[in-house]
Amino acid sequence: MNIAETRQANSLVVAPTGRIDSQTSPVFDRHLSAIIERGDVNLIIDLAGLEYISSTGLSAFLSAAKKVRAAGGRMSLTGLNSRIRLVFEMSGFLRLFPIYANVDAALSG
Repeated sequence: MNIAETRQANSLVVAPTGRIDSQTSPVFDRHLSAIIERGDVNLIIDLAGLEYISSTGLSAFLSAAKKVRAAGGRMSLTGLNSRIRLVFEMSGFLRLFPIYANVDAALSG
């Protein structure tokens, strides 16, 4: 898994690529926590390059969402392919996040 960051407007776009599984989810969790701790709380998580996510990966999203909300921020998801979307849907996570087709839509939404 790789994680890229770009700043667009007043949001930080975080784009993990590859897999978020039991091996990589602790790294992703620490990365998101560090972002939030430094004060970036308006996040767009672009999942267009994500191939797989496990339940441990989902827990990293839940943890980050709680921290973002506590800090008065917003966390949106974009670029969910059908497999990733199904995992979020089956776990009930789709209702926890605003979902957009792409980063541009999230920026204007």
